[in-house]
Parts: sequence; structure tokens; C-alpha cells
Amino acid sequence: MLYVDGMNGVIGHPETIQWLYTLVGSKFRLVVKTALKLLLVFVEYSESNAPLLIQAITSVDMKRGSKPWSNAMEILHEKDGVDTELLVYAMTLINKTLAALPDQDSFYDMVDGLEEQGMETVSQRHLGRKGTDLDLVEQLNIYEV
Repeated sequence: MLYVDGMNGVIGHPETIQWLYTLVGSKFRLVVKTALKLLLVFVEYSESNAPLLIQAITSVDMKRGSKPWSNAMEILHEKDGVDTELLVYAMTLINKTLAALPDQDSFYDMVDGLEEQGMETVSQRHLGRKGTDLDLVEQLNIYEV
């Protein structure tokens, strides 16, 4: 069940979205999984939330001296031996955010940033690997289209 007042409170409080994105970079799998799921709910709630998420991500990563989406890209690069479920959630969040962006400039800015961080390599590695989770393959194919 989704509480509209609660979601409107989150929409009006960018620090909460920034905090959730920060948790995506946690060392603890369950924390990362929960943060990704909550960010997915946020993006799916309204298309107007995608730009808010991007602003939050940019704010967090700029303060850290990283490129936007670096936490999600670390998951996709499997730096900590990440499991498939986190890969699927990270790719789904990227795809849902891209799909909800209001204009092409924002879309291509985000894609360019992801490509600079090696999204093409990540995609080829996972798609070329035998036994890759079908949900992950689906999300990578959606991204490629």
C-alpha cells in the first residue's frame, strides 16, 4: 500500500532522496536492495519524480567528487561481488528513470554520463556471459534500445 501524503512528503524533501541514493553505495546488501526498491517506487509513482531523482543523485555525487550514478555503476561493475538481484534493481532504476525523463536533452545527458562510466562494457559483459539472469538480460536489452 502506498500512502499519498507520505510520498508527497518525500517529493517535497529532496534530502530524503539524496539519503536513499547514498544508501545505494552501502557495503550491506540488504540496505542497498531496500534503497533501490524505494527509489524505484519513487520513480514509478510519478513521471515528474525522475528529474527530482537525477537532481538528488547529481547533488550527492558532486559532493563526493564522483560522476552522477556512480553508486549504481559500482553495483553494475560488480566491484564487491554483487549478486544478480542488485544488478537487476540497479538496471531497472536506470531504465525507469530514463523512460520518465521529460525531454531528450535530459535523456542523452544521462545516457552520456552512464556511457562515460562504462555502461557499454558492463552491458556487453553481462549479455555475453552464459547463465546471466533473464531479468537482467531483459533490463540490459531495454537499456540498449
